Amino acid sequence: MTCFSMARRALTAAALVALAGCAAPVVAPTASWKAPAGWSADVPLAAPTAHAAAPVSEAWWASAGSAELNALVEVALRSNRDLHIAAARVLQARAGVEAADAQQLPQLGLAAGAQRGRDSSANPRASVVSVGLRAGWEPDLFGAQGLASQAATLDAQGAELAQQAMRVAIAADVSTAWFEIRTLRRREAVARDALATLERQIEVARRRFDAGQSSALDVDRQLAEQGQERAALAQLQGAQRARLRQLAVLTGAAQPDPTLAFADAGATGIAAPAGLLPAELLERRPDVRLQARALEAAAARLGVARRDLYPRIQLDWAGHKERLSVGGSSASPTLVVGYGVSLALPIFDGGRIRANIAVHEARTQEAMAGYEKAMLVALADAETALVQLAAAETTVAELEQALRAGADAASRSQRMFEAGLVDLNTVLDVRRSHLRAQDALLQARGAQWVAGVSVRRAFAGGV
Repeated sequence: MTCFSMARRALTAAALVALAGCAAPVVAPTASWKAPAGWSADVPLAAPTAHAAAPVSEAWWASAGSAELNALVEVALRSNRDLHIAAARVLQARAGVEAADAQQLPQLGLAAGAQRGRDSSANPRASVVSVGLRAGWEPDLFGAQGLASQAATLDAQGAELAQQAMRVAIAADVSTAWFEIRTLRRREAVARDALATLERQIEVARRRFDAGQSSALDVDRQLAEQGQERAALAQLQGAQRARLRQLAVLTGAAQPDPTLAFADAGATGIAAPAGLLPAELLERRPDVRLQARALEAAAARLGVARRDLYPRIQLDWAGHKERLSVGGSSASPTLVVGYGVSLALPIFDGGRIRANIAVHEARTQEAMAGYEKAMLVALADAETALVQLAAAETTVAELEQALRAGADAASRSQRMFEAGLVDLNTVLDVRRSHLRAQDALLQARGAQWVAGVSVRRAFAGGV
């Protein structure tokens, strides 16, 4: 029996042993806790409903009834630069899957060469020219290449989920900015009315002072209030400019759009979605699913690292035509074919493989912690948004009653002034109180709209 036959049989036996002892598939670890059965607070979505997932993932901003808001969100979903970055990352991840899959296929290449002289001194001026093909293939006996491909596929899925999460965030940010600018503009109108009312009071105070009916203290006090009102008006205008700039960035524009109206007509706020249980929320949140894919990918790469301890088999084949020339005479081309099989098994590497395994074990633990954190944050986001929405609705209801009472007081003071029972300064004081109640209600309604957006953002499964 030749040495080559003995080596071939040994390699065949090693391959059979490897196939028989192939490691079990890698399974990602599971979280150490389960989602609660219900929400801890008494919130509008605490009651479970059956399969309410579909309505939550729709274009929820359309429930505001504003065509302008709908158009802004659609523009942002097309033009936002963060979404362009996320889309490019998806393409990169998909290309990574193709590269990982290609590692499992046989490799074929063209080989050509020319050599002058020989290793032996017998024919020092001999020339050899060759051209042919080389092929190689490493059988995936222990699944290392399959796990690498699985990890790349999970990375691609994670990139797609990150893109979904970014789309949800962009739609929510645009909606929030639109509602806040709308609120600021309405508050600016009320502030201008309040400033005009105060200026009338200052005129009345000056006339009373000139007539000797009051002291200069009344005029000075109201002048100080006038400065505060003007400062508050300037703050409202500055906040609008800042939010308009933010909205321009979100929609991918270089400058804010001066044609935006932020009209009141038709805009009623964001409707709250149907109730979902905490477990249903975790199943639909793209950021939670992203961390789950990251955990699975880390577990797959840990499996790849562990398989470095196992033997590797390489199959090679080469075929080329070779022409030999000596002293000006050339022989006929000769077909040369070779093939072989090799076995590599690590024996001593200074602990490199074990250290790499330890690194990937730690990365898997990190991914598990990130997954659990994502679930906790998702539940906290949802419950916080629900509590804020419930509080905003209660606040709006209370302030609406206060506003109605203020309107009655303003109307009554006007009638009493016309009857000569009170002076004009009293009427203006009551009106300013009524305007302050209007401003408080506008702020509360703005907070209610923003809380509605936060609820939708917390429960959205995609856009």
